[in-house]
Amino acid sequence: MKPFIYIASLRRTGSTVLSEALTLLPYSFIFLEPNLGEDRFSFKKKDAEIFKKYGIDLEAFKKNWSGNKQGYVIEAFKTELMPQLVSHVKQIGVKEIHHKGWRRYIQHFPKMRILLTGRDPRDIYISLYYRVKSGKGNFPGTFCPDTVADDLNNEFQRQLEMQKETECLKIRYEDLCTDEKYFNKITTFVESEIPRIGAVGSFNALNPKRQDEYELHGDRITSKRVSRWHLESDKNLVNEAQLTFDLMPEYCEFWGYKK
Repeated sequence: MKPFIYIASLRRTGSTVLSEALTLLPYSFIFLEPNLGEDRFSFKKKDAEIFKKYGIDLEAFKKNWSGNKQGYVIEAFKTELMPQLVSHVKQIGVKEIHHKGWRRYIQHFPKMRILLTGRDPRDIYISLYYRVKSGKGNFPGTFCPDTVADDLNNEFQRQLEMQKETECLKIRYEDLCTDEKYFNKITTFVESEIPRIGAVGSFNALNPKRQDEYELHGDRITSKRVSRWHLESDKNLVNEAQLTFDLMPEYCEFWGYKK
């Protein structure tokens, strides 16, 4: 069986487009934020429809393992659902943006390949700001540089844990979007047999709250949101984005972002 893929992302760092790029049946499939590490199982409606064609009932699995069977969801995923999945798809993975339970993943998939994703904090802040302002995205608590930086720094510390404890590949959003050969580096690392970039844009196309993103990027990986903060006309917003950047020095050093 191909290595299990774990995309360890922070908010708005290109995790969805990377997940889609690595999803192409029958070669591979990435679940978007299934939350298995937190003892839950979530999936998108379109995922259930896809696998139902193969006789795999994701809804039934979720129903069977929800509620009072705490602590066993990811084990059941591995022992019950994975054998069904890999009979139709060569490689399975997940994308998460919350990593409190990442060690549960590696406990059950010790040879999994971890892809860390990062992005300039100024662009993350501005992207989050417009998502929250438009009502198309959520953020816990008051939205401001301090809370955004705290949220990102908390998950970044878990990225550091992964980097120290196991083999990872660091993927900057800017590199993914501007270097046409970068995807080959990613597929080599995860041992993917995918012959081309996968179903990019499929999530946005079906999500009413992401139609603006689909209109902007379509079915391609583009550089249209790289260094977004340079083009932002709201100077107060740029200042807030810069403050977020200043509150994340360890992150910026790790990922190579400079003022």
